[in-house]
Amino acid sequence: MKKRGKKAQNVFGMSFGVIFSIILIIFFVVVAFFVINSFLKTKKCAQIGLFVDGFKDEIKSAWNSQGSSFEFSSSLPTNIDYVCFVNFSNSFNGKYKNIGEDISIYESTGANLFFYPIKNSCEMPYHTIEHLNLNEITSLKNPYCVAVDKGKIIINIEKKLNKNLVGLK
Repeated sequence: MKKRGKKAQNVFGMSFGVIFSIILIIFFVVVAFFVINSFLKTKKCAQIGLFVDGFKDEIKSAWNSQGSSFEFSSSLPTNIDYVCFVNFSNSFNGKYKNIGEDISIYESTGANLFFYPIKNSCEMPYHTIEHLNLNEITSLKNPYCVAVDKGKIIINIEKKLNKNLVGLK
């Protein structure tokens, strides 16, 4: 008599337990990928929030002083190319005129700080920064954009003596 093997357990020469283990490993690797990706996205959004909070604090600090001049440096996600300051009451001009046209859809918000490209800003593309002298900042270039270099940004903040508002250099 011929002895028959258990074909149900030996698909492709592997037992059911080995096949089930491989399926579980693949499942856990895929889930781990999605979790890590979610944490990285959260980190990028947190960097934007921390930048805005820190910048607002520094502008308020400069506004409360008699006069000051300093650099504000912070980190932003590497997929943000520019931080732009816009005065919607003036026409767009200068090197970043096309960016101004892209962000003009937010004109009714009253915002003056924008992240570009908009799609990479974690659904937080605009913010209102108080105590900024937008007429001075955007007199030559509207919008006035500061480049983000490898996730680092440096903005020169200046409040001249006897001036009411803070400017950027």
